[in-house]
Amino acid sequence: MEGLELVSFNIISNVGTAKSMVMEAMKESRTGNFKEAELLIEQANQYLVVGEKEHFKVITQEAKEKNVELTLLFMHAEDQLMSTVTLRDIALEMMHMNQMIYELKASI
Repeated sequence: MEGLELVSFNIISNVGTAKSMVMEAMKESRTGNFKEAELLIEQANQYLVVGEKEHFKVITQEAKEKNVELTLLFMHAEDQLMSTVTLRDIALEMMHMNQMIYELKASI
């Protein structure tokens, strides 16, 4: 395995790990474990950075050479990257809302 295929699998692997961590962060947040949820998001961000760097390699190669043939596998990797970034952003909002709910419940 080499080239675009390897890059695609690197993206999918790292982003998949990040997605799992984001999902776990939402679960922790729902049960009031906000510190753990924040830690999981920080760890997920590290995996997303790796995935984004791999993605950037292909984008810059395409810009320089203008002859990179993108594959279905690479498009899948891009889709996984973009959906996980979106999921992370939504998770952060949900975590904030969960924290507000816990604070409101505590004040009643």
